[in-house]
Amino acid sequence: MPKTLLALIAVPALVAAPVQMPPRVGVGVIKRELTLAQAIEMALRNNLDIQIEKTGVSSAVEARRGARGWLDPRLRWSPGIEDRTTPTSSPLMGTGGKLVEKNFSQNFYFDQRLPWAGAALNLSFENYRQSTTNPFVTLTPFLVSRLGATLVVPLARNREIDRERANLRIAATQVDLASDQVELKVIDVIARVEEAYWNLVAARQSVEVASEAVNLAREQLARTRRMIESGTLAPVEIAAAEAELERRVDTWYAAVSQVTQLENALKLLITSSRDEPLWNDEIVPVDTRTLEAPDIEDLRAAVNRALAARVELRALARQRETTEIQKTLAQNQTKPEVNLLAGYVSSGLAGEVSLRENPFAEISQVQVARLNELSRLAGLAPLPPVSFGGVPANQIGGYGSVLDGVFRGRYPTAFAGLQVNFTGRNRMAEAQLAQAAIAGRRLELERSRMELLVEAQVRNAFQAIQSARQRIAAAEASARAAEEKLASEIRLFQTGESTNFLVLTRQNELADSKQRVVAARLEFNKAVARAQQALGATLEHYNIRID
Repeated sequence: MPKTLLALIAVPALVAAPVQMPPRVGVGVIKRELTLAQAIEMALRNNLDIQIEKTGVSSAVEARRGARGWLDPRLRWSPGIEDRTTPTSSPLMGTGGKLVEKNFSQNFYFDQRLPWAGAALNLSFENYRQSTTNPFVTLTPFLVSRLGATLVVPLARNREIDRERANLRIAATQVDLASDQVELKVIDVIARVEEAYWNLVAARQSVEVASEAVNLAREQLARTRRMIESGTLAPVEIAAAEAELERRVDTWYAAVSQVTQLENALKLLITSSRDEPLWNDEIVPVDTRTLEAPDIEDLRAAVNRALAARVELRALARQRETTEIQKTLAQNQTKPEVNLLAGYVSSGLAGEVSLRENPFAEISQVQVARLNELSRLAGLAPLPPVSFGGVPANQIGGYGSVLDGVFRGRYPTAFAGLQVNFTGRNRMAEAQLAQAAIAGRRLELERSRMELLVEAQVRNAFQAIQSARQRIAAAEASARAAEEKLASEIRLFQTGESTNFLVLTRQNELADSKQRVVAARLEFNKAVARAQQALGATLEHYNIRID
């Protein structure tokens, strides 16, 4: 027991050393000395509540990473093959009453949302190979390629903000909010460790006071027996001394049981597994000092400091930020949807010239041959061959010719336009805007309530410190007076001028005064810890930084 506390609750010199604490359930012979700082460090490292809360931060970080997915480019490959036979009723479309076409496609598409003004870029590269029995098709098989780009830019709705960008901003806010929740949990765990630690300190001191009371009762019993044997005291007095001794032993055992319970409460906070060796050790708190109280002279400055430092108010501000994002999005969604579209497409075509005769030329072959024979007999020049014209040389070839046409821009297409979508009432967006406004008002009310709560907590904490300080002074004075009264009563008893009852009563008064000293010091340390928490200075006080 510390010397400072012994000086306050010292017993008369005639009192023997306190009785030894009996064996306790689950507690071995190893004594583990533990400071408050060590206990807090172990709790922050091992406490499962904090570990559970940290998973929320990890989840929020992953959610933020997922919210960035709208900026991920999307590449789509779409190959296909088609063998199509179509019945026809005209020989101009296909021979034998059917048109046979074989198509093979190899298409690539690239979609990318841009981080500016809600714009989106779409690229496409389409490739087709087709063969046909249509007699009027000059190139078969032929290849077609198209390279295109389309840009879509919102002009009203989704220009300032859209759902994807809103979700990303909200996700970023949620990460900060989750970090605030971890900080709140850390502060809560520290406060619980402080309370458990000081409770254990007080419980062990209460055991010492109870053991001293037992020793006093034993000495009084021995004194009573000596006086009865000498004939200076009636034998009936022995019963009162024995009864009081047993009552105090009962109180002592109850105090020992309370130590075990409070020790387990502290172990629960600073361990992460029931298999840790600490569960089998006896915790001996090293810090039994009276804490230094924060300055309470300027109450208004203390309240303002608390309002600026409390994590709860910072968390409410982040929730308000989320609500403002949702409100901005809802306002934006009430606008008409007007999008500017612009694009460019470059195409290419190439293939093999069909060897089939043109149907019209094939039909007139007999007539042309007869006319040429008559013309020859008449000395006239033959008729030129029937032809519908040929294809350009750059369209005859393979896939290289097609790409040459695409990248040289021989067949370009450019377009621009507007896409307007208008919803008459858009009740969904209006309802979302109203809900965001309601949520904002609710958060303002919650902030006002929290500020009132902070005001009350700071005032109550400072009042508790002041009252506990006064209680310590009163309890210490009471203990000194009770000690003097007991010493005087013992002297009177030994000279036959007092009774056994009065001596036992003075002993009880001394034990009660010492217990009140212990209780007052406990309440003072708890009040200081609550004041640090009310001021939002718990982490600063212990030099703790949350990464």
